[in-house]
Amino acid sequence: MTRQHAAKRPVTKRGARNTVPQRGARRRVAKPQRAPLRERLAAALPGVLASLVAAVLVAGVIWLPRVLDHYPIRKVGVDGVTDVRRQQQVQTALAALVRDANYFSAPLEDIYQRAASLSWVSDVSVRRQWPDTVKLVITEREPVAVWNDTVLVSRNGEPFKALKQYDLTGLPRLNGPDQRLEAVMGFYHSMSKLLREVGLGIERMEVNARLTARLTLDNQMQVVVDRENYVGKLRRFTRLYRGVLSSDSRGVARVDLRYADGIAVTWRDQKA
Repeated sequence: MTRQHAAKRPVTKRGARNTVPQRGARRRVAKPQRAPLRERLAAALPGVLASLVAAVLVAGVIWLPRVLDHYPIRKVGVDGVTDVRRQQQVQTALAALVRDANYFSAPLEDIYQRAASLSWVSDVSVRRQWPDTVKLVITEREPVAVWNDTVLVSRNGEPFKALKQYDLTGLPRLNGPDQRLEAVMGFYHSMSKLLREVGLGIERMEVNARLTARLTLDNQMQVVVDRENYVGKLRRFTRLYRGVLSSDSRGVARVDLRYADGIAVTWRDQKA
């Protein structure tokens, strides 16, 4: 009698899984896990933003010029300028800079430089004023005299060319060596102060190289005074004028103050 041997089965420990795949069984392939939605959105965001920016730029290039055409500069406002001739000069100087400009593109720095370059402008500020104006506030130089019939002199002694932009009525005419402007202006201010004490003003002053001054006063009196102690000599004259000379019926035509202890007087009416 023959023993039949039973087919051997794999022996496994209790609780252990049989790892041998059975015939005909299919192996499952694990699906990759998708990233969380927040991470996917974060990854896509830079691309979306770049696309939006590109779209905005394209739209801006196309539409911005059309929008800006609705805000052209129509007016240049100027404050602080008291004479129509100087107003016109400012408008003419800035016309080319604002002709094709709009409110947003108006070249404020160029406008400032152009206005500041005008000889009679002491200071200037520039700003935009909605919706169609460039506004300037200008501080003018204040002329106190005409120097050598070619330039004006400001209150602080600076010469500037603007004879055609100012009314010269009432401005004294000063003449002298070009390099002695500062000294002549010093004489003028000192002499004017002394003469105003007796109601006299200087219409013209001519100063030579030795700084001898020949004055024509507003009553057409002529005064000659040298620089040697000129303040003391003018004080002597003003005392005499207040006390004697102004009331003399002959009228004073000319006084010469170039004497250490006196003055020489020439009368208008020598027969009186």
